[in-house]
Amino acid sequence: MDLFEQAAADAWCKAIGESEAFQKEGRSWTTRLGLVAGAKGILLELEGGRCRSAKALPAEETTRQADTVFSASEETWRALIEGREGIVGAVMGGKVQLPKGDLLSLAGYAGAAKVLLDAARKASGSLGSA
Repeated sequence: MDLFEQAAADAWCKAIGESEAFQKEGRSWTTRLGLVAGAKGILLELEGGRCRSAKALPAEETTRQADTVFSASEETWRALIEGREGIVGAVMGGKVQLPKGDLLSLAGYAGAAKVLLDAARKASGSLGSA
């Protein structure tokens, strides 16, 4: 599955919505979160522990519309989703960059970010590939 295709984005948004852990961890996180790999992006609209929408967009459009953007290689995104890499370590180690947004304001959402990746793992399994 390509995370940056609309079908995957839709499955991910659904998995986020079904995640009791994200409802708890992300309940106070209202943002348009952009995830970018090369020329591709996903824009997640998160509010009150739910995913309002997810759009596969070109990276430039994702960055323009997002409040916060995380950028990494597709391999790094795969490692994060598969649980082979942790988001905090990947950011601190430079594998994931923050080209838009403020790292300090995101510190309180590290648990929510982990749960987002767990939901992506669940969504990728529901589409029949990892």
